[in-house]
Amino acid sequence: MKPISERPLFTRDFEDPSRFQPTAGSSYLYGVTSEPRSEFALSLLRRSSGVRFVEIRDGDAAAFETNFPGFERVPTRRRAPLQDFVASLGSGTIYLDITGLGHATWAPLVRICLEAGQPFRVIYLEPDTYNESPTPDAGQIFDLSERIDGIAPIPLFASLNDRAEEDICFVPLLGFEGVRLSHMLNEVQPLAKKIYPIIGVPGFRPHYPLDAYLGNATPLEKYKAARNLRFARSNCPFSLFYTLEDIRDRHPSQQLKVGLIGTKPHALGAILFAIAHGDEVEIVYDNVKRKVGRTAGTARCLVYGVSDFLPRPRRAAA
Repeated sequence: MKPISERPLFTRDFEDPSRFQPTAGSSYLYGVTSEPRSEFALSLLRRSSGVRFVEIRDGDAAAFETNFPGFERVPTRRRAPLQDFVASLGSGTIYLDITGLGHATWAPLVRICLEAGQPFRVIYLEPDTYNESPTPDAGQIFDLSERIDGIAPIPLFASLNDRAEEDICFVPLLGFEGVRLSHMLNEVQPLAKKIYPIIGVPGFRPHYPLDAYLGNATPLEKYKAARNLRFARSNCPFSLFYTLEDIRDRHPSQQLKVGLIGTKPHALGAILFAIAHGDEVEIVYDNVKRKVGRTAGTARCLVYGVSDFLPRPRRAAA
């Protein structure tokens, strides 16, 4: 396994987010939620010229809404509407700010933007802090989610490749909520020896990796999964991608089922891995309902050179 220090990461890190500026002639796609960090795009809009800003609002599981004329509602379960939307943005660089968008909205856009073959960057604003639970316990240190709506495919990432359990490795990307890991384990029912949890190290803050471990300690101990624990930088999709590659190389004939529980940068890395490896990967997502005001403040702005890292991929079947 090659050390992460010897692998390219394609990330620009702005400790002062105000220093980031999109290029003229580009398009900047974003969403705004109750989290203050998602409003970064609004401040960017006020100080940028020659950039098309398109606000996206998460809709139902099958569409999103925008303020872009002609694309007020864009279905996400078919390629054609998404391709038309992306084509309408022109040939300039596309910036997709995933900070305020749900997985079911930004993940299919990542696939279509990559397939379009033009310069493509993903933006993520780290939170300053997560809100702590008023009644913390081993499985819920932070107050982040209202409910789990259940396992369902992310648009354009449904898998029809049904493997026997002995041909599957389950790779949960751990966050702070052990109840979500327990739910996924109950749904996927993987073999205990083929569970490879990944924790973000280093975390956004020094104590977050320990918080993630403690938050998931009960299901990890139940399945004795800590023996297969792996690590990837919490704010780096490329570090996560390489970690998934290492697991795949260890089990070359297996399908990886990757559970999206942790950070959005990790989720982005998993989506890129699924795009690159097709039926070898299945994305597992529990469609969690986020709590209002779950984070406070904004730390750094991260700009991921996604189209530099993963050149135009082969188009998968619709």
